[in-house]
Amino acid sequence: MSRPATDARPARPLVWASDEVIARIGDQVQPEVGLPRRMAAAATATVVFTWLPTFLVFAATTLAAPSVTNGAGVGTTAFWAVQVAVLLALAAMVGTLWRRDTGPDPAERVPPIGRALLRVAVHTLRTGACAGLVLAVQGLSVGQIATLTVALVVVLHLLPLVVARALHARRRGAASATD
Repeated sequence: MSRPATDARPARPLVWASDEVIARIGDQVQPEVGLPRRMAAAATATVVFTWLPTFLVFAATTLAAPSVTNGAGVGTTAFWAVQVAVLLALAAMVGTLWRRDTGPDPAERVPPIGRALLRVAVHTLRTGACAGLVLAVQGLSVGQIATLTVALVVVLHLLPLVVARALHARRRGAASATD
């Protein structure tokens, strides 16, 4: 049997491409998505990822403490959840429009943990405002609105952040154990 010929190329140092070259290659490989499509994707993702958890929070609160929701039924809590999800979708669409003209994200200058906390804070305020608006229109008291809003913020924002950080730390710990 004959042996395959070895590749006898001379060792050369790596040459890094400039940002301009990388951007041109990126545009050819992955063209930019248009604004209407980004807005639609943001709205769709927001409704898909917020309606069910919002409904579950409202329904669980109704079952555990009916006085917090004035004894609202399942249909009513589902309607509230749809209203919150639609308001959040509208806010996501406006956020996509707003981000379009600002250039580089100002949060990019912030370290990764700071960027994550800043995002969570902004989304928490947005969620609280949308939930508060929907629940205030339903005639709930300030205490009831605050209770439901805090539960919603915990389920939609704080729990996913804690789970993501725990999984990241676990993965990092497993990787360092194998080294």
